[in-house]
Amino acid sequence: MVNNLIFTNLFSLQMLFQFKFKRKKNTQEKSKSKLNMNDWMELTKEERLEIDSNEKNESMRNKKELLKTIREEYMKIKNKK
Repeated sequence: MVNNLIFTNLFSLQMLFQFKFKRKKNTQEKSKSKLNMNDWMELTKEERLEIDSNEKNESMRNKKELLKTIREEYMKIKNKK
């Protein structure tokens, strides 16, 4: 029982680290396309809200995807027993 908990925790940490490192690579690529402060201030309020909402939606999708993979792996481990 304790071994299973340890393994599950280690696996979850591994998934989180993989997600974080993958995200860092993606953010570095996206940083080129991000707006600088002057461009941001020149946008209308509606345009800024749209960009913000798109970024929030993308972030939420990534989080849901991570949770989904963790749950799938957990179920695989659980079903092996």
